[in-house]
Amino acid sequence: MKKTTIISIVGAAGTLALAMGAQAASFTDTNGHWALKTINAAISYGYVDGYPDGTFKPEQNVSRAEFIKLAVTALNIKTQSKPGQQWYEPFVESAVTNGIHRYEDYTSGDINTPITREEMARIAVRSAGEKNTDDLKWMYLATSKGIINGLDNQGTIGSDQPTTRAQAITVIERMLQLKAGEKLPSDKYATSAAEILWHKTNASTIAPEYFGWAIENNSPFEFDKLRFDAPNGYSETEKYIVVDMGDPTDPNRKLIPDNMRWMMKVGNERTYTQDVPTNAYAFLSFDHIYAELVKPEGGFQYSYLSLTNLYITGDNIGKDGQLLDVTPYAELVPEGLNFGRISLKAGVNDVRVVTGQIVPKMKGIDGNGFSVYHRPAQSLGEKGSPVVYSSVIKKALGGK
Repeated sequence: MKKTTIISIVGAAGTLALAMGAQAASFTDTNGHWALKTINAAISYGYVDGYPDGTFKPEQNVSRAEFIKLAVTALNIKTQSKPGQQWYEPFVESAVTNGIHRYEDYTSGDINTPITREEMARIAVRSAGEKNTDDLKWMYLATSKGIINGLDNQGTIGSDQPTTRAQAITVIERMLQLKAGEKLPSDKYATSAAEILWHKTNASTIAPEYFGWAIENNSPFEFDKLRFDAPNGYSETEKYIVVDMGDPTDPNRKLIPDNMRWMMKVGNERTYTQDVPTNAYAFLSFDHIYAELVKPEGGFQYSYLSLTNLYITGDNIGKDGQLLDVTPYAELVPEGLNFGRISLKAGVNDVRVVTGQIVPKMKGIDGNGFSVYHRPAQSLGEKGSPVVYSSVIKKALGGK
Protein backbone atom coordinates (compact mmCIF):
# COMPACT_ATOMS: atom_id res chain seq x y z
CA MET A 1 0.00 0.00 0.00
CA LYS A 2 1.38 3.37 -1.08
CA LYS A 3 2.18 5.73 1.74
CA THR A 4 0.56 9.15 1.48
CA THR A 5 2.06 12.22 3.08
CA ILE A 6 -0.61 14.67 4.23
CA ILE A 7 0.23 18.32 4.84
CA SER A 8 -2.45 20.11 6.88
CA ILE A 9 -3.04 23.80 6.32
CA VAL A 10 -4.91 25.72 8.98
CA GLY A 11 -6.83 28.85 8.01
CA ALA A 12 -9.95 30.75 9.07
CA ALA A 13 -12.10 28.57 6.82
CA GLY A 14 -10.82 25.38 8.40
CA THR A 15 -8.17 22.79 7.59
CA LEU A 16 -7.33 22.08 3.98
CA ALA A 17 -5.25 18.93 3.57
CA LEU A 18 -2.93 18.81 0.59
CA ALA A 19 -1.03 15.77 -0.57
CA MET A 20 1.69 15.27 -3.11
CA GLY A 21 1.54 12.00 -5.01
CA ALA A 22 -1.76 10.90 -3.49
CA GLN A 23 -4.02 8.45 -5.32
CA ALA A 24 -7.79 8.66 -5.89
CA ALA A 25 -9.54 7.65 -2.73
CA SER A 26 -13.00 6.80 -1.49
CA PHE A 27 -14.46 9.31 0.94
CA THR A 28 -17.48 8.87 3.12
CA ASP A 29 -19.07 12.14 1.96
CA THR A 30 -18.46 12.23 -1.81
CA ASN A 31 -20.53 9.31 -3.07
CA GLY A 32 -22.99 10.74 -5.59
CA HIS A 33 -21.52 14.23 -5.32
CA TRP A 34 -21.57 16.24 -8.57
CA ALA A 35 -17.79 16.79 -8.38
CA LEU A 36 -16.78 13.20 -7.55
CA LYS A 37 -14.91 12.65 -10.82
CA THR A 38 -13.08 15.95 -10.47
CA ILE A 39 -12.24 15.28 -6.82
CA ASN A 40 -10.63 11.97 -7.74
CA ALA A 41 -8.74 13.57 -10.64
CA ALA A 42 -7.38 16.27 -8.35
CA ILE A 43 -6.28 13.72 -5.76
CA SER A 44 -4.54 11.66 -8.45
CA TYR A 45 -2.76 14.78 -9.67
CA GLY A 46 -1.53 15.33 -6.14
CA TYR A 47 -2.48 18.85 -5.05
CA VAL A 48 -5.35 18.02 -2.70
CA ASP A 49 -6.42 15.23 -0.37
CA GLY A 50 -9.10 14.43 2.16
CA TYR A 51 -9.14 14.53 5.94
CA PRO A 52 -7.86 11.92 8.40
CA ASP A 53 -11.45 11.03 9.33
CA GLY A 54 -12.12 9.76 5.79
CA THR A 55 -14.08 12.78 4.58
CA PHE A 56 -13.36 15.28 1.84
CA LYS A 57 -15.79 18.02 2.98
CA PRO A 58 -16.63 19.10 -0.59
CA GLU A 59 -19.06 21.80 0.57
CA GLN A 60 -16.70 23.46 3.05
CA ASN A 61 -15.63 26.98 2.12
CA VAL A 62 -12.09 27.70 0.94
CA SER A 63 -10.17 30.76 2.09
CA ARG A 64 -8.23 33.11 -0.17
CA ALA A 65 -4.96 31.72 1.15
CA GLU A 66 -6.06 28.13 0.62
CA PHE A 67 -7.14 28.72 -2.97
CA ILE A 68 -3.89 30.51 -3.79
CA LYS A 69 -1.95 27.53 -2.45
CA LEU A 70 -4.12 25.14 -4.48
CA ALA A 71 -3.52 27.18 -7.64
CA VAL A 72 0.22 27.58 -7.12
CA THR A 73 0.68 23.90 -6.29
CA ALA A 74 -1.45 22.62 -9.19
CA LEU A 75 0.28 24.92 -11.67
CA ASN A 76 3.70 23.71 -10.45
CA ILE A 77 4.82 27.23 -9.64
CA LYS A 78 7.96 27.24 -7.51
CA THR A 79 7.89 28.72 -4.02
CA GLN A 80 10.59 29.64 -1.53
CA SER A 81 10.01 29.78 2.21
CA LYS A 82 11.68 32.28 4.53
CA PRO A 83 12.17 32.01 8.28
CA GLY A 84 9.27 33.35 10.32
CA GLN A 85 6.75 33.37 7.48
CA GLN A 86 3.12 32.33 7.82
CA TRP A 87 2.37 29.06 5.97
CA TYR A 88 0.62 30.86 3.11
CA GLU A 89 3.14 33.66 2.49
CA PRO A 90 5.48 31.75 0.12
CA PHE A 91 2.48 30.82 -2.04
CA VAL A 92 1.09 34.36 -2.09
CA GLU A 93 4.51 35.79 -2.96
CA SER A 94 4.94 33.26 -5.75
CA ALA A 95 1.44 33.96 -7.07
CA VAL A 96 2.23 37.68 -7.19
CA THR A 97 5.63 37.12 -8.82
CA ASN A 98 4.01 34.95 -11.51
CA GLY A 99 1.20 37.40 -12.21
CA ILE A 100 -1.84 35.44 -11.03
CA HIS A 101 -2.42 37.53 -7.90
CA ARG A 102 -1.86 41.10 -6.71
CA TYR A 103 -1.51 42.27 -3.14
CA GLU A 104 -4.10 45.01 -3.72
CA ASP A 105 -6.75 42.58 -5.01
CA TYR A 106 -8.47 42.28 -1.64
CA THR A 107 -9.98 45.56 -0.49
CA SER A 108 -11.81 44.08 2.51
CA GLY A 109 -11.29 41.17 4.87
CA ASP A 110 -7.96 39.37 5.01
CA ILE A 111 -6.16 36.44 3.45
CA ASN A 112 -8.14 33.97 5.60
CA THR A 113 -11.53 35.30 4.44
CA PRO A 114 -13.48 32.78 2.31
CA ILE A 115 -12.67 33.47 -1.31
CA THR A 116 -15.57 34.62 -3.48
CA ARG A 117 -16.31 33.21 -6.92
CA GLU A 118 -15.24 36.49 -8.51
CA GLU A 119 -11.92 36.50 -6.61
CA MET A 120 -11.36 32.92 -7.71
CA ALA A 121 -12.22 33.90 -11.30
CA ARG A 122 -9.60 36.64 -11.22
CA ILE A 123 -6.81 34.21 -10.33
CA ALA A 124 -8.05 31.61 -12.83
CA VAL A 125 -8.26 34.08 -15.71
CA ARG A 126 -4.77 35.43 -15.01
CA SER A 127 -3.44 31.87 -15.00
CA ALA A 128 -4.73 31.60 -18.59
CA GLY A 129 -2.54 34.55 -19.54
CA GLU A 130 -5.31 37.16 -19.74
CA LYS A 131 -4.19 40.76 -19.15
CA ASN A 132 -7.33 42.46 -17.87
CA THR A 133 -7.60 45.82 -16.11
CA ASP A 134 -11.40 46.12 -15.93
CA ASP A 135 -12.58 45.00 -12.49
CA LEU A 136 -16.10 44.32 -13.80
CA LYS A 137 -14.88 41.97 -16.54
CA TRP A 138 -13.38 39.08 -14.54
CA MET A 139 -16.54 36.98 -14.37
CA TYR A 140 -17.22 37.50 -18.06
CA LEU A 141 -13.71 36.33 -18.98
CA ALA A 142 -13.99 33.32 -16.66
CA THR A 143 -17.40 32.23 -17.93
CA SER A 144 -16.67 32.87 -21.61
CA LYS A 145 -13.49 30.76 -21.34
CA GLY A 146 -15.43 27.93 -19.66
CA ILE A 147 -13.55 28.25 -16.36
CA ILE A 148 -16.69 29.04 -14.35
CA ASN A 149 -20.23 27.87 -15.09
CA GLY A 150 -23.55 28.91 -13.62
CA LEU A 151 -24.75 27.68 -10.26
CA ASP A 152 -28.05 26.58 -11.84
CA ASN A 153 -29.76 26.25 -15.22
CA GLN A 154 -30.60 29.96 -15.09
CA GLY A 155 -26.97 30.97 -15.46
CA THR A 156 -26.66 32.38 -11.92
CA ILE A 157 -23.00 33.31 -11.45
CA GLY A 158 -23.00 34.20 -7.72
CA SER A 159 -19.94 36.43 -8.06
CA ASP A 160 -20.02 37.49 -4.39
CA GLN A 161 -20.73 34.01 -2.99
CA PRO A 162 -18.06 31.97 -1.17
CA THR A 163 -16.31 29.10 -2.90
CA THR A 164 -16.50 25.51 -1.73
CA ARG A 165 -13.73 22.92 -1.90
CA ALA A 166 -15.57 21.11 -4.71
CA GLN A 167 -15.98 24.33 -6.70
CA ALA A 168 -12.36 25.30 -6.10
CA ILE A 169 -10.83 22.11 -7.43
CA THR A 170 -13.27 22.11 -10.36
CA VAL A 171 -11.94 25.52 -11.34
CA ILE A 172 -8.34 24.39 -10.78
CA GLU A 173 -8.90 21.39 -13.08
CA ARG A 174 -10.25 23.71 -15.79
CA MET A 175 -7.26 25.99 -15.34
CA LEU A 176 -5.01 22.99 -15.98
CA GLN A 177 -7.02 22.01 -19.06
CA LEU A 178 -6.64 25.50 -20.50
CA LYS A 179 -2.93 25.44 -19.74
CA ALA A 180 -2.72 22.18 -21.68
CA GLY A 181 -4.28 23.88 -24.71
CA GLU A 182 -7.78 22.45 -24.41
CA LYS A 183 -10.84 24.50 -25.38
CA LEU A 184 -13.54 24.32 -22.74
CA PRO A 185 -17.30 24.46 -23.34
CA SER A 186 -18.91 27.55 -21.85
CA ASP A 187 -22.24 28.10 -20.14
CA LYS A 188 -24.03 30.58 -22.43
CA TYR A 189 -26.40 31.92 -19.83
CA ALA A 190 -23.72 32.25 -17.15
CA THR A 191 -21.66 34.18 -19.70
CA SER A 192 -24.74 36.26 -20.50
CA ALA A 193 -25.21 37.15 -16.82
CA ALA A 194 -21.51 37.96 -16.47
CA GLU A 195 -21.57 40.18 -19.56
CA ILE A 196 -24.51 42.13 -18.08
CA LEU A 197 -22.53 42.55 -14.85
CA TRP A 198 -19.60 43.82 -16.92
CA HIS A 199 -21.22 46.39 -19.21
CA LYS A 200 -25.01 46.29 -18.79
CA THR A 201 -25.75 44.19 -21.87
CA ASN A 202 -25.48 40.59 -23.03
CA ALA A 203 -25.63 41.45 -26.73
CA SER A 204 -22.38 39.77 -27.75
CA THR A 205 -23.14 36.54 -25.88
CA ILE A 206 -26.70 35.99 -27.08
CA ALA A 207 -26.44 37.60 -30.54
CA PRO A 208 -22.78 37.00 -31.53
CA GLU A 209 -23.43 37.43 -35.26
CA TYR A 210 -24.29 41.06 -34.49
CA PHE A 211 -21.94 41.95 -31.65
CA GLY A 212 -19.29 39.24 -31.52
CA TRP A 213 -16.98 41.50 -33.53
CA ALA A 214 -17.30 44.21 -30.88
CA ILE A 215 -16.03 41.87 -28.17
CA GLU A 216 -13.25 40.44 -30.31
CA ASN A 217 -12.03 43.93 -31.19
CA ASN A 218 -12.45 45.47 -27.73
CA SER A 219 -15.12 47.90 -28.90
CA PRO A 220 -16.60 49.11 -25.59
CA PHE A 221 -20.25 49.49 -24.68
CA GLU A 222 -20.26 53.16 -23.69
CA PHE A 223 -22.53 53.00 -20.67
CA ASP A 224 -21.40 56.47 -19.60
CA LYS A 225 -23.69 57.80 -22.36
CA LEU A 226 -26.79 56.05 -21.04
CA ARG A 227 -27.93 58.83 -18.69
CA PHE A 228 -28.90 62.45 -19.26
CA ASP A 229 -29.32 64.81 -16.31
CA ALA A 230 -31.41 67.97 -16.44
CA PRO A 231 -32.46 70.54 -13.81
CA ASN A 232 -35.88 68.92 -13.45
CA GLY A 233 -34.93 65.27 -13.70
CA TYR A 234 -33.02 62.62 -15.61
CA SER A 235 -33.52 59.84 -18.11
CA GLU A 236 -31.35 56.74 -18.37
CA THR A 237 -31.14 53.21 -19.70
CA GLU A 238 -30.26 50.84 -16.87
CA LYS A 239 -29.53 47.76 -19.00
CA TYR A 240 -29.93 46.41 -22.52
CA ILE A 241 -30.92 42.74 -22.57
CA VAL A 242 -31.11 40.37 -25.53
CA VAL A 243 -33.46 37.37 -25.34
CA ASP A 244 -33.24 34.37 -27.69
CA MET A 245 -36.87 33.92 -28.70
CA GLY A 246 -36.07 30.54 -30.24
CA ASP A 247 -34.98 29.16 -26.87
CA PRO A 248 -37.85 28.57 -24.44
CA THR A 249 -35.31 28.05 -21.64
CA ASP A 250 -33.68 31.49 -22.00
CA PRO A 251 -33.82 32.78 -18.39
CA ASN A 252 -34.33 36.38 -19.56
CA ARG A 253 -37.66 35.62 -21.23
CA LYS A 254 -39.27 36.48 -17.90
CA LEU A 255 -38.09 40.07 -18.36
CA ILE A 256 -40.44 40.65 -21.30
CA PRO A 257 -43.55 42.37 -19.91
CA ASP A 258 -46.78 40.42 -20.31
CA ASN A 259 -48.39 43.47 -21.87
CA MET A 260 -45.73 44.02 -24.53
CA ARG A 261 -46.97 43.92 -28.14
CA TRP A 262 -44.65 43.88 -31.14
CA MET A 263 -45.44 45.75 -34.36
CA MET A 264 -45.42 43.61 -37.48
CA LYS A 265 -45.56 44.99 -41.03
CA VAL A 266 -46.52 43.18 -44.22
CA GLY A 267 -47.04 45.58 -47.10
CA ASN A 268 -49.32 48.34 -45.86
CA GLU A 269 -50.77 46.14 -43.13
CA ARG A 270 -49.64 46.70 -39.57
CA THR A 271 -50.57 44.41 -36.71
CA TYR A 272 -49.59 44.14 -33.07
CA THR A 273 -48.92 40.74 -31.60
CA GLN A 274 -47.61 39.17 -28.42
CA ASP A 275 -46.21 36.23 -30.35
CA VAL A 276 -42.67 36.55 -31.68
CA PRO A 277 -41.16 34.43 -34.50
CA THR A 278 -38.65 31.88 -33.24
CA ASN A 279 -35.93 33.10 -35.63
CA ALA A 280 -35.65 36.28 -33.58
CA TYR A 281 -33.87 38.02 -30.76
CA ALA A 282 -35.71 40.49 -28.56
CA PHE A 283 -33.55 43.51 -27.74
CA LEU A 284 -34.95 45.13 -24.59
CA SER A 285 -34.08 48.62 -23.35
CA PHE A 286 -34.83 49.06 -19.63
CA ASP A 287 -35.47 52.78 -19.26
CA HIS A 288 -35.80 54.91 -16.12
CA ILE A 289 -37.39 58.36 -16.12
CA TYR A 290 -37.39 60.81 -13.21
CA ALA A 291 -39.05 64.14 -13.92
CA GLU A 292 -40.57 66.92 -11.87
CA LEU A 293 -43.20 68.60 -14.05
CA VAL A 294 -45.22 71.78 -13.51
CA LYS A 295 -48.04 70.44 -15.68
CA PRO A 296 -48.95 67.07 -17.22
CA GLU A 297 -47.23 66.06 -20.43
CA GLY A 298 -48.92 63.53 -22.69
CA GLY A 299 -45.95 62.85 -24.94
CA PHE A 300 -42.91 63.11 -22.70
CA GLN A 301 -39.89 62.03 -24.74
CA TYR A 302 -37.36 59.99 -22.75
CA SER A 303 -34.10 58.31 -23.72
CA TYR A 304 -33.82 54.68 -24.81
CA LEU A 305 -31.60 52.41 -26.90
CA SER A 306 -32.51 51.27 -30.38
CA LEU A 307 -31.22 49.63 -33.54
CA THR A 308 -31.87 50.74 -37.11
CA ASN A 309 -33.35 48.53 -39.83
CA LEU A 310 -31.14 46.12 -41.69
CA TYR A 311 -32.97 46.71 -44.97
CA ILE A 312 -35.42 49.32 -46.15
CA THR A 313 -38.01 46.89 -47.46
CA GLY A 314 -41.11 47.96 -45.59
CA ASP A 315 -41.88 44.40 -44.47
CA ASN A 316 -40.49 42.68 -41.43
CA ILE A 317 -42.48 39.44 -41.57
CA GLY A 318 -42.31 36.99 -44.48
CA LYS A 319 -45.13 34.85 -45.83
CA ASP A 320 -43.81 31.94 -43.79
CA GLY A 321 -44.20 33.98 -40.58
CA GLN A 322 -40.46 34.32 -40.06
CA LEU A 323 -38.82 37.61 -39.17
CA LEU A 324 -37.13 39.47 -42.04
CA ASP A 325 -35.99 42.74 -40.51
CA VAL A 326 -35.68 44.74 -37.30
CA THR A 327 -39.10 45.78 -36.02
CA PRO A 328 -39.59 49.51 -35.50
CA TYR A 329 -40.72 49.19 -31.90
CA ALA A 330 -42.86 47.45 -29.32
CA GLU A 331 -45.67 48.91 -27.26
CA LEU A 332 -47.01 48.24 -23.81
CA VAL A 333 -50.80 47.90 -23.62
CA PRO A 334 -53.18 49.14 -22.33
CA GLU A 335 -50.90 52.03 -21.33
CA GLY A 336 -50.69 53.12 -24.98
CA LEU A 337 -46.94 53.75 -24.82
CA ASN A 338 -45.78 55.40 -28.02
CA PHE A 339 -42.18 54.28 -28.54
CA GLY A 340 -39.96 56.79 -26.75
CA ARG A 341 -42.89 58.77 -25.35
CA ILE A 342 -44.95 58.40 -22.20
CA SER A 343 -47.73 60.29 -20.43
CA LEU A 344 -46.56 61.87 -17.17
CA LYS A 345 -48.52 63.73 -14.52
CA ALA A 346 -47.78 67.08 -12.92
CA GLY A 347 -45.41 66.81 -9.96
CA VAL A 348 -42.83 64.09 -9.32
CA ASN A 349 -42.67 61.16 -11.76
CA ASP A 350 -40.40 58.18 -11.13
CA VAL A 351 -41.15 55.61 -13.83
CA ARG A 352 -39.50 52.56 -15.34
CA VAL A 353 -40.56 51.22 -18.72
CA VAL A 354 -39.30 48.57 -21.14
CA THR A 355 -38.99 49.34 -24.82
CA GLY A 356 -37.88 46.83 -27.39
CA GLN A 357 -37.30 45.62 -30.91
CA ILE A 358 -37.07 42.15 -32.38
CA VAL A 359 -34.17 41.34 -34.68
CA PRO A 360 -33.82 38.36 -37.04
CA LYS A 361 -31.18 35.73 -36.45
CA MET A 362 -28.65 35.82 -39.25
CA LYS A 363 -27.23 33.43 -41.85
CA GLY A 364 -24.64 33.79 -44.59
CA ILE A 365 -21.73 36.23 -44.80
CA ASP A 366 -21.69 40.03 -44.71
CA GLY A 367 -19.59 42.87 -43.37
CA ASN A 368 -21.95 45.75 -42.60
CA GLY A 369 -21.76 47.97 -39.57
CA PHE A 370 -24.41 47.59 -36.90
CA SER A 371 -24.89 49.91 -33.93
CA VAL A 372 -26.90 50.61 -30.81
CA TYR A 373 -28.02 54.23 -30.60
CA HIS A 374 -28.87 56.29 -27.53
CA ARG A 375 -32.06 58.12 -28.48
CA PRO A 376 -32.32 61.50 -26.69
CA ALA A 377 -34.61 62.53 -23.84
CA GLN A 378 -35.85 65.51 -25.83
CA SER A 379 -38.37 66.56 -23.18
CA LEU A 380 -35.45 67.14 -20.79
CA GLY A 381 -33.48 69.07 -23.39
CA GLU A 382 -31.16 66.31 -24.60
CA LYS A 383 -29.98 66.43 -28.22
CA GLY A 384 -28.12 64.09 -30.50
CA SER A 385 -28.26 60.34 -30.95
CA PRO A 386 -24.79 58.95 -30.23
CA VAL A 387 -23.70 55.39 -30.91
CA VAL A 388 -23.04 53.57 -27.63
CA TYR A 389 -22.12 50.14 -29.03
CA SER A 390 -20.92 49.39 -32.55
CA SER A 391 -19.99 46.20 -34.31
CA VAL A 392 -19.79 44.54 -37.70
CA ILE A 393 -22.42 42.07 -38.86
CA LYS A 394 -20.56 38.92 -39.72
CA LYS A 395 -23.62 37.18 -41.13
CA ALA A 396 -26.50 38.42 -43.24
CA LEU A 397 -29.99 37.25 -44.11
CA GLY A 398 -30.46 34.48 -46.58
CA GLY A 399 -28.59 31.29 -47.22
CA LYS A 400 -28.52 28.10 -45.20
